[in-house]
Amino acid sequence: MENKIVKAHVECNKNGLYTVYVEDALPFGVIGEGHSAEEAKKDFLNVFDAMSKMYKERTGDDCPIDFEFVYDASAFLQHYKGMLTLVGLARITGINKNQLSQYVCGVRYPSKRTQNRIKVSVQKFADELSHAMA
Repeated sequence: MENKIVKAHVECNKNGLYTVYVEDALPFGVIGEGHSAEEAKKDFLNVFDAMSKMYKERTGDDCPIDFEFVYDASAFLQHYKGMLTLVGLARITGINKNQLSQYVCGVRYPSKRTQNRIKVSVQKFADELSHAMA
């Protein structure tokens, strides 16, 4: 039997702290936090492992789940800011650099439409990069 794949959402608040959570119903609660996306994901997985063991001890059932981590726009921009400049992202997305900066800092949050625009633009850019070299 294959493990169920569940989306784990990574968000970043205006203080720069990351949270990882799931919206799907699990047999127990699990959340992760950290000062970086990687730290929050690691915390989330550690909590999940501990809760899975307690769940198995209590019920005898395994909890075969794998996680796909997805970032909200603010967490994505914050996490990749050292690799992608705001000027470059502004060129890719067509969104003003100052507006993107406000999203990174948590001063403002992008609308669903703007989040989708960022996502589609970055995916298109990634696709172009993957085909750019022979």
